[in-house]
Amino acid sequence: MKPMDEFSTPTPTTIRIVRSFDAPIALVWRAHIEPELIKQWMTGPPDHSLPVCEIDFRVGGKARYVWKNPQFEMGMTAEFLEIVENKRIVHTEVFDGWPEGSSTVTTSFVETQGRTKITIEIEYLNQEARDQAMQPGFEEGYAASYETLDRLLANRRS
Repeated sequence: MKPMDEFSTPTPTTIRIVRSFDAPIALVWRAHIEPELIKQWMTGPPDHSLPVCEIDFRVGGKARYVWKNPQFEMGMTAEFLEIVENKRIVHTEVFDGWPEGSSTVTTSFVETQGRTKITIEIEYLNQEARDQAMQPGFEEGYAASYETLDRLLANRRS
């Protein structure tokens, strides 16, 4: 599995994830905003799926995601706060049953010589919420999803 370029906790309330893709920015951007593409890659480990992915992609719009595997179902609602095409998406995330409240996620996209790097900054309300989010499987879920995205992007370039 290709490792993250960076997976860190730069502040007591923040997680930073950086990952590069061998694809142009327009393709990586589309893979982050189009429900039918997202359902193909944002699944986490191999036994997980994303059967619900509904997105009203505009500032003030909402999104709904539901992940499933044989043992559980996990839902999340988002609201888009800022959208700068091919550059940045800022949204809130609230997971069903998550007592620590919402987080704010900023995803930035930068292309260099046909490769796209995304940087995700997840800001939690406090350190306890950040630490709770980083339970075993959090980083692995991101890594597995991005491996799947690598394959999806390679197929779309062909």
